Amino acid sequence: MLHWYKFHQGKIIWLGLILAFILGINAPRIFLHLDFISNTFINLLKLCALPIVCTSLIVSIGSLSQISQLKKVAINSAIYIIASEIIAVTIGLIIFNLFDVSKGINGAALLKGAVYNVPYTTKIDSSQVFNYLFSGNIFDSLVKFDILPIVIFSIMFGLTCAFNQTKAKPVLEFFASARDIFLHLLNAVMYLAPFAIFVLIGHAIANSYLTGSLSVNLLGLLKFVGLFFVALFIHFLWPLILVIVFYRHISLKRILTEAIPIFATAFISSSSLAALPIALEKAKELGGNPKVINFMLPICASMNFASGMMYEITATLFFLHIFGIHPDLVTQIVLAIACILTGIAVGGIPETSMVSFVTIFNMAHIPLSAISILMPLDRFVDRVRTMVNIFSNMCGTLIVSKSKI
Repeated sequence: MLHWYKFHQGKIIWLGLILAFILGINAPRIFLHLDFISNTFINLLKLCALPIVCTSLIVSIGSLSQISQLKKVAINSAIYIIASEIIAVTIGLIIFNLFDVSKGINGAALLKGAVYNVPYTTKIDSSQVFNYLFSGNIFDSLVKFDILPIVIFSIMFGLTCAFNQTKAKPVLEFFASARDIFLHLLNAVMYLAPFAIFVLIGHAIANSYLTGSLSVNLLGLLKFVGLFFVALFIHFLWPLILVIVFYRHISLKRILTEAIPIFATAFISSSSLAALPIALEKAKELGGNPKVINFMLPICASMNFASGMMYEITATLFFLHIFGIHPDLVTQIVLAIACILTGIAVGGIPETSMVSFVTIFNMAHIPLSAISILMPLDRFVDRVRTMVNIFSNMCGTLIVSKSKI
């Protein structure tokens, strides 16, 4: 029975989506008391995610027989991450410069009644960032689900094991066993995925139906979101094409089929970290180098938010265009660099996206009330961004695996 269920899980998910849409409109109150299903699933994913991230990094780094191998992996990983982020913001700039979707939108009307109380003095404190990254209490980071301090701790612990492999052998064996156990636990948790998707989508549709949250401003927002998805799709395509070129024995159909659980988990949780364990497994199944995958993918999931950086720069251009401002190339490059730097720097600060938008909008002299315009559909957009992020990062590990390591 379980084997049949797992084999047909993709079809069950699609059936759940259709049923959620029907019930969300015709019987919306059914979903008011079902949140515990999707919440439980997401909590279980997080429960598995952090141990798998820690153990994968420690084992992959600590098991390197020659520490010079780590240098090559790290350099190639950094090159891909930086290139991916630059490509993402460049695509966003090109698309939104070619197509101006702000025509006919009244800026004053769009912002009417939009209030978002964020102090204009919000800034990124470099000392706060470093204190956050190098936590004095790793258990506190675990409790708060702060991924970057955990990643840095795991890297340092793995490096120490790599330099002391004789003494570290039993420790590495323990972490390797723990990783495998949590992967088995994750496979069991994934049986809840169709039910969680059904509840999540149904609840969103029910809320929209009951509150009637459509407004005049929605049309302009939909135009922006639609064009952003075009840019996001292009960002989705280029790493996929490179994987097809480098792995000619793997068909496009197989890559996308293997990615379905990744897409589903990323959409449900809106978290690259939650989808990370599945992405690790699928990247290995597609033929990636385990040393590259175990080292690079957790770091990408913690630092490479290329889709989010694209979202920031495109939103900035969108609102500038609404107010009749068309910045020159130099200004756009400066804003793009700011999006990349803030996207990396504020990864662990609470309300990350808000801090990023405050910083970028202040630089561009955009009223901060514009942030509230992005909120009605942001939850859905964020889930799609997460899907592209984790998939692109997985493709990145396959691409880097083809480099000489």
